[in-house]
Amino acid sequence: MRALLLAAALVLAPALAFAQSLTVTTAEGRVTTFTPEALAALPRAEARLGGATVYEGVSLSAVLREAGAPRGPRLHGKPMQAFVVVTGQDGYRAVLSIAETDPSFRDGPIILADRLKSGPLAANEGPLRLVIDADARPDRGVRQVVSVAVVAAP
Repeated sequence: MRALLLAAALVLAPALAFAQSLTVTTAEGRVTTFTPEALAALPRAEARLGGATVYEGVSLSAVLREAGAPRGPRLHGKPMQAFVVVTGQDGYRAVLSIAETDPSFRDGPIILADRLKSGPLAANEGPLRLVIDADARPDRGVRQVVSVAVVAAP
């Protein structure tokens, strides 16, 4: 019986990991929790990590827009001073200016990847991985993203 339970846990673990939600907090303190279904309904894009591996996922800009962060024409003046902190399950963080997360300020997409173009993410990467297309190095590619926070600059 114990072996059967262990086998079931090993089989179900990846599925449970990919069912994780994402918490987004705006600079005003508004907290939005995105379920995997809510994320799946947002616009998708492809991005390359380190110039080689192609990932697919939801646009970070769309996630921020849905959470109520300023985007497009609303992104000017004081809101332009904010930054975005993306945090992984292990506590690793990457920081981006809020402007660089808006497509009107940059060409390359920034996504929260949920799969590789060639197949599923590895268990140590997902369920979500930050992928910044124009970065020459993958150091801001946060694995196992659990939260995104918009922080007003002091």
